[in-house]
Amino acid sequence: MNKVRDIQLDNYRALVMIYILCVSHVLHWLLNAGEPILSLVVIGTPVIFFVSGAALSVSRSKRGIVETVINRLKRIVVPFYIYAIVAIVIAVVATLLIPRIELVGFRPVRLSDFSWTDALKVIFCQDVPHIPYMAHLWFIIPYLILACSFPLQVKLTKHVNRHVYFVACILLFVVVQSFTQNALIREVLCYNVFIVAGYLYYRKCDMRLCVLLAVIALAALLVNEFLLGGHFSPLQDHKFPPDWVFCAYSLFVLCLVSLVFWKIRVPQNRLLRIWNKRGYTMYLYQSVIFAVVAALRQHTYVSSAMPVVRVLTDAALVFVLSTALSYLTYPLERYIMDKLK
Repeated sequence: MNKVRDIQLDNYRALVMIYILCVSHVLHWLLNAGEPILSLVVIGTPVIFFVSGAALSVSRSKRGIVETVINRLKRIVVPFYIYAIVAIVIAVVATLLIPRIELVGFRPVRLSDFSWTDALKVIFCQDVPHIPYMAHLWFIIPYLILACSFPLQVKLTKHVNRHVYFVACILLFVVVQSFTQNALIREVLCYNVFIVAGYLYYRKCDMRLCVLLAVIALAALLVNEFLLGGHFSPLQDHKFPPDWVFCAYSLFVLCLVSLVFWKIRVPQNRLLRIWNKRGYTMYLYQSVIFAVVAALRQHTYVSSAMPVVRVLTDAALVFVLSTALSYLTYPLERYIMDKLK
């Protein structure tokens, strides 16, 4: 793909992937923390969509909708299918090789457990049934909808003031979320705010505007919490499906992160290059990694260690094992995709 290489954006993408797996999911999935910490760390997905929009803003490639759909299906759906097959094989083989696998905290998985309904879920990228730690796959469909349709929004932004367009995206989400509980509709409109923000404002936003947006978002959260009787925590209740509280908090944190990195250049290194290049693959296979980490924790002293020790140990294991596993899964993924060309 003909694309301007933005090294800093590559580094940001790698850092947010590390954050999601090694901080947010370690705290949530391995029950390493309580509220309000769990709410405060729920920020990874909006940042990923912002980075996706930013990447589109620096890309020289001007694909139409058909080209975009084909590209996204190849880069998102095919790796998911490969992962689904690998995950099922690993689960079935582990059940055969590990006597009484339930003693390490996992449900035995056999091929006979899978139905045609389960197959349809996999085909439509909804889930890989019977596999532990699968809560991370919900984002695929909203992302595909937004990524594949984004060329239409690119055309719109050429005819509308960017600030007006961005505010309109926020208002559209806020209005629609008041009328529907449909998760997919709300996810698409909520995360559209962040992909549009990345496209319109990456490297094109002054500090005053960033501060103003942060103040407005924080003020809305405080008014809701102390004057309207709303509750910020637990934020997971506001994320699934997303509502304006989750959107406002995400915008507030995104502005703070932008201010922090305004003048800071993140030095690139080998690990960041690996996590940038293989980030989506690592994200898919984290279910395998978390299953291993949970089993290791259950049979070592870490299970009874201080919370901070558990968090640091789990985070280090997830980071090291994810990096190591990618040396197997990423080449496998590339090999199969090359054969499908």
